[in-house]
Amino acid sequence: MGHTLDSIAKELGLSKTTVSRAISGKGRISEETRKKVNEYIKEINYRPSAVARSLAANRTFNVGLVVPQDSALGEMPYFQTLMTGVCDRAMEYEYDVLIILADNDGIAALRHAVSNKKIDAVVVSRCERDSKVINFLKESDIPYIVVGNPMDEDVPYVDHDNEGAATKMIENLIDTGITRMALIGGGENINVTHSRLAGYRKGFLNKGLKADESLIFLNMHKSARMDSVLKESISEGAECIVCMDDMLCNSVLNCLHNDGISVPEDIKLCSFYDSNLLSTSKPSITSLYFDAKKLGAQCIEILMRNLDGESVTNEILTDYNIQMRDSTV
Repeated sequence: MGHTLDSIAKELGLSKTTVSRAISGKGRISEETRKKVNEYIKEINYRPSAVARSLAANRTFNVGLVVPQDSALGEMPYFQTLMTGVCDRAMEYEYDVLIILADNDGIAALRHAVSNKKIDAVVVSRCERDSKVINFLKESDIPYIVVGNPMDEDVPYVDHDNEGAATKMIENLIDTGITRMALIGGGENINVTHSRLAGYRKGFLNKGLKADESLIFLNMHKSARMDSVLKESISEGAECIVCMDDMLCNSVLNCLHNDGISVPEDIKLCSFYDSNLLSTSKPSITSLYFDAKKLGAQCIEILMRNLDGESVTNEILTDYNIQMRDSTV
């Protein structure tokens, strides 16, 4: 026979409210009573239903993961890996993950989930400038964490050290003798673009050089200019094309191949992000590896501590790896 709060209360000679308080750990009851209840439910292997747990703890046991509506297929390896980290760690806390599509084009789904108390906390997977998602959460009474540095001291976040990693990558390339590079970057509305750009410039400065600003091309994700930009860069003497992420690098590689330009014989190539999108590339691509799964898991760790009333601080993960491969030989 299945056990319920009612049956447990009757068996122990306690009220249903007292049993609920003992299980949830909240409310004023004696330590002796709390111990009595917990020993009994352990003995009978009682696990509260999701509804019972929610009522007892005043939680939904759902966390929202906000994913941008405009995620291109090429961006999905990152979001999928981040999502895996979020879901795996949430499961350890017996939480479910609700996927919410929201970005600067619309936050209706997020607004609905928060206003209808469908979730206890929110992970924002991409950090945009002037973000409608973040601005809404700042005004809402719900714990949240942003993936990426929002450049706002009032917004909690977890991020990879994108600037530091980009700096080290450029320094490594310069150490191999490559001093003239072109940078292919993403949208200026995405904060990580600015972090990686800062690292790119800093890498040159640390080596006593200066990046050629005329060979920096941003907003290239949906650009029809890719082919002409690459030809311009090569004609201007670029020895290496540096891409801000794997999607851009894959596009560059395809363009170069279509134009009969060989990597690394004619031009060298590297990426500031490594994923399975580049895993079968020929030649193998020099890139920066970040653990997006760990990043997602850390977001849940911080949110769970926040929900338990602990004060939390922003975190920057520095355990990246520079993968020097055939494309920059």
